[in-house]
Formats: sequence, structure tokens, C-alpha cells
Amino acid sequence: MAVAHFVFIHTICHGAWVWHKLKPVLEAAGHKVTALDLVASGTDVRVIEDVGSFDGYSEPLLNFLETIPEGEKVILVGESCGGINVAIAADIYTDKIAAAVFHNSLMPDTVHGPSYVLDEDLELAKMLTRKGSTFQETLQKREPFTNEGYGSIKKIYIYGKEDKIMTKEFHQWQIQNYKPEKVYVVHNGGHKLMLSRTIELFKILQEVADEYASLN
Repeated sequence: MAVAHFVFIHTICHGAWVWHKLKPVLEAAGHKVTALDLVASGTDVRVIEDVGSFDGYSEPLLNFLETIPEGEKVILVGESCGGINVAIAADIYTDKIAAAVFHNSLMPDTVHGPSYVLDEDLELAKMLTRKGSTFQETLQKREPFTNEGYGSIKKIYIYGKEDKIMTKEFHQWQIQNYKPEKVYVVHNGGHKLMLSRTIELFKILQEVADEYASLN
């Protein structure tokens, strides 16, 4: 089995802690795992009111990717709103990313601005409009991601059939809107597969490593 370096990106209002069940399972299989706290999340002491954009919110992820040595590549795994962070990072550090995994996640395209997919999901939109956050407003003004950067990254889409945050129709709409290389559906899985279907998600990520870690 191939081993990879996975970098986990949580969603709004969460932190690196959300991966606490999955991380040791992957590490026991020989993988390297980095779970980051984004700005104003988890142990990061900054406050959301001081974050002006999704790009600024992504700072810890971008800073981490800057430290990856030339020639090495990681597999990004974003959950829920974390798919936007994945796209931002992929547009900047394209050569350092072997693949991008969207786990019950927003998956923007390269034709529309990043708010396009968010506008299709009212529940996630509500998360971005909480007091002090201008994320949705700035996303509406942001240019689309590039074909040369984010658009060139291999994409894997995973969703739980029992997801109550994102509907099956929304998942299928995203897949049709911007086709990934592969789609996995976890039966009896909800929105947080890393917590409720840890082993199933591990097996999927192992398949992703087997397919793309050779790019490292």
C-alpha cells in the first residue's frame, strides 16, 4: 500500500480536533497526517471579526504549504466549507498538491466565482453569515479559480448518503457542475464521516493514496 501526506482542513466553527478519530488510523497505516486549525478556529486565538476574507482565513494552510519542500506533494482533504480553502490553496501551491479530496464539501468550479456553489446551499450560507463574518460577501466578489492552478488538480468527491447538511440533490448537482475524477458514496454515512464512518473513510483515503501518492 502506498503512503501519503494528508493535510486536513476543517469547516467553519470547527477545528483540527474534528479529525481526531481518523488521524491515528491513518498514521497507524504509515501515512503522515497534518490537521490544521485555520484562523480563529480551534486553538487559534484570533477572532472571526478580524478575518476579512476566506483567503485570510486560509492563512495557516497557505503558510504550511509554503514549508513543503520542492518536489514533495500532499493530498488535501477538505470538509464542508473547507472545500473553498482547498481551492484557494490549490490555485497557489499547485505543484505541491497531488490530489484534492472533497469530503461532504463545497467543490467550486473554474467558470463561476467561488460563491456560486455556496449560493446553492442555504445551510452552509448561513454558517458564513454569522455575526462579524464577511466571508460570503468577499466570496461573491472573488474571481473564479484558475484552470492552470486549482483546475489542474485531481479531485475526489466523497459524500455520505445520509448527509443532513448537504442534500443528495446538492451533492449530485456539484458533481454534475464540475466533474471530479472519482466519486465515493458512503451508505449510512452522515455529514461527519471522519467521526461516524472512520474506517470506511480511511479505506477510501487509502485508495486515493494508492492512486495519487506516486505523484510525490
